[in-house]
Amino acid sequence: MIKSMTGYGIGTLSQGSNNYNIEIKSVNARFLDIRFRGLQLDLSVQDEIRKIIEMKLHRGTINVRIDSELNSDVNKISFNRERYELLKGILNEIHVKYGQPVNMGDIISANDLLKMDEPTLPSKTTILKTFDKALNQLEKMRNIEGEKILDDISARLRYINDTINSIEEKADSYKFEKHDKLRKKIEETLNGKELDESRLIQEVAYFVERMDVTEEIIRCKSHFMQLDTYLNADGPVGKRINFMLQEIGREINTIGSKSLQADLTIDIVEIKNELEKIREQIQNIV
Repeated sequence: MIKSMTGYGIGTLSQGSNNYNIEIKSVNARFLDIRFRGLQLDLSVQDEIRKIIEMKLHRGTINVRIDSELNSDVNKISFNRERYELLKGILNEIHVKYGQPVNMGDIISANDLLKMDEPTLPSKTTILKTFDKALNQLEKMRNIEGEKILDDISARLRYINDTINSIEEKADSYKFEKHDKLRKKIEETLNGKELDESRLIQEVAYFVERMDVTEEIIRCKSHFMQLDTYLNADGPVGKRINFMLQEIGREINTIGSKSLQADLTIDIVEIKNELEKIREQIQNIV
């Protein structure tokens, strides 16, 4: 079953009096692009998360963010006494050795002497377990939206298929109409003279061959069968569906160029319109 590339999930965890949120968002993209935001995770944790995403999501721009909701005793700013004493000793050494007094304010700012007590992140196992909860939510949302997209695409494909069947009937009917029109026109031209039936058959056969769309319709129906297989398959199918739509579009263009009937031209325009709407939809499926 097809899946959307758009989704959102969030997992929460607590460590002591501190709470953490792990969010994962995905939007459509041609390839898989994974980005990390928020608190800096250990590289081994990032690598593990990246592997899980590559295995399960396949395509899309994926943003993973971990934020903290800390109590007032954590993340507070304090004076970095060790840094101050170290810098002070270096400046005194410069003064004694070179006789050149240096003002501390000339080389550092107040922010250089302040430090923030960073929270200790939860363990790798806890983070991955919470991430898994967020990922499950995202996948559920992608599945639900994928079902809606599938319903819309299926309805449009049914309309296109019905229209092609109608084109096939109209094209067959037009062969006989053209035969009668040619006969009448030739009879009028001959003005009562005997009609060469074999020549008429040749002319009709030539004209019918130029207008025959049987092969294009057969290929279209074959493409529809393949599309149906893709729409009900597991795994990434968006690129394959896009390719099949391009092939259907080529056949429809050929049918349009061969058909001189006004009602068939209208049908072709409607089919192209539906194909374009389907192309827009599949831009958001895996």
